[in-house]
Amino acid sequence: MFKKLIVIVLITGIFSCTATLKEENFIAQSKEVNIYDQEILANWQQQFLQHKLNTLSLTTKDKSAQLQGLYLDNPNSNDLLFIIQGNGMKIKDAGIKMLLQLAALPVDLVIFDRRGLGASSGQATINNLISDANEQYQFIQTKFNVDKTIVHGYSLGSFIAAQLAKQQDVDALVLQGSATNVDDWVEAKTPWYMSPFLTVNIDPAFKVADNQSIVAQAYQNPLLIIAGENDQQVPVMLSKQLYNASQSTNKTLLIVKGANHGGMFDDPATTSAYVAFLASL
Repeated sequence: MFKKLIVIVLITGIFSCTATLKEENFIAQSKEVNIYDQEILANWQQQFLQHKLNTLSLTTKDKSAQLQGLYLDNPNSNDLLFIIQGNGMKIKDAGIKMLLQLAALPVDLVIFDRRGLGASSGQATINNLISDANEQYQFIQTKFNVDKTIVHGYSLGSFIAAQLAKQQDVDALVLQGSATNVDDWVEAKTPWYMSPFLTVNIDPAFKVADNQSIVAQAYQNPLLIIAGENDQQVPVMLSKQLYNASQSTNKTLLIVKGANHGGMFDDPATTSAYVAFLASL
């Protein structure tokens, strides 16, 4: 999520002592739309033999994007996990890997390529990603007769997930590899020896995304925070701050020993803790 952003900050700061974080320089965008063909869908179905795989398609209300996704039906569950991917993640690569990790959970799975990436068209901004997530959530509630909907946001997707949980009555929220807000993250990632010399001008678009404010003031339903002990992109202390700020009575902080930003589910204990969290709902 944040690797690209910190490179922009540090390289710019070295030469000018002032860095500007712009939304359009940070949010990844595909050069072209790549629709899932029948061959790749058949291949994916073979990887998820315990689920029935279906494609999803949603045209945004403003007609500016066509969002494509997948629904993995677990025949033994009537609860659904709505996954919001991180920056630059496409279903065809990192998204499928994430689905394979989460397929062990006793839930149905829904994931979309966010606008401007993979199979989905459009140009992404933070505001329209939040709007899209709300439309996707309403689409899920209308299309599937589920008992509970759990929203799982990874990395940049955690900020979209938290905004969704602020605006919709989701049954549970999972924040994986998440920070509190962009100001805290920039401060945590800026080397101490650069702090006196570097001024970071942050695009106001980033200010919308403040997970700490949401869990402290707006969201009180069940919360699971998953962090990597050795996450170099998002320092684990920011996940601890989120947990401490949360007003949820059912909240869990899982710090995965030895894990980096992308390796939290390499430890089987992560899945076990996740299953226990789902059982508590």
